[in-house]
Amino acid sequence: MRKFDYNNIDVSYNNDLICTISLNRSPINALSTELLSNLKDIFNILEKDDGLRVIILNSCLNHFSAGADLKQRSIMNKDDSESALNTFKDCYRSIESSSKITICSLKGYCLGGGAEMSLCFDLRIASETAIIGFPEVSIGIIPGAGGTQRLPRIIGLSNAKYWIYTAKKFNAKESLNYNFVNFITKENNLNDFSLELASNIIKNSPIGVRCSKLAIDNGYNKSIDEGLILERKNYNIAVNSEDRTEALNAFIEKRKPNWRNK
Repeated sequence: MRKFDYNNIDVSYNNDLICTISLNRSPINALSTELLSNLKDIFNILEKDDGLRVIILNSCLNHFSAGADLKQRSIMNKDDSESALNTFKDCYRSIESSSKITICSLKGYCLGGGAEMSLCFDLRIASETAIIGFPEVSIGIIPGAGGTQRLPRIIGLSNAKYWIYTAKKFNAKESLNYNFVNFITKENNLNDFSLELASNIIKNSPIGVRCSKLAIDNGYNKSIDEGLILERKNYNIAVNSEDRTEALNAFIEKRKPNWRNK
């Protein structure tokens, strides 16, 4: 396990396989460039941890994130603003490209850049208190940290246009109906729910899960023929692994597999 010392971000290991990152920038986790740079560094460090399998991101505060730090933005010139957008992009790509399974736990406000961040995760869980939306057009800009590209891939083209054009805020149940989130739970159960979901994932073959993620993510926007080629490539990696042999032996011997991630 690694030690982390970053402002406004807490990192803890639930065990060797699951790591929880908690945003802790009072009062509403406004996304400053420092916070985003630190979060990117943490994901890059965790990527090198071969034993780690699931990363959970949550908030220590009442809200997940109300979006970009507007106080910081208000004193930026044009070049500063461009640099800030690049910081968003680099941070979010480090999350999106992680080989680990990523889970985002949402509560309270999840707006603007915070909502855009959550789109980079494999799975999203919302507490009943969550309020999610993209208010950018109401302040004269657009979701510029990937929101116009990732949101349609999650909730569909027309739905994404409705969300973004109206700047409407959606509660947890509405967000579930649009498939923005995968699950809803009570706020006092949010952390336990996230850990339970992570535990259900790590029961399975590390190589199988990892290859599934690669096949899904890399094939999603390709033609079916290109996607099937990627699927076969990842299938061959999994089926020729030591863990595949272990799974067959465990089945015959009527026991749980002892995964070695090889």
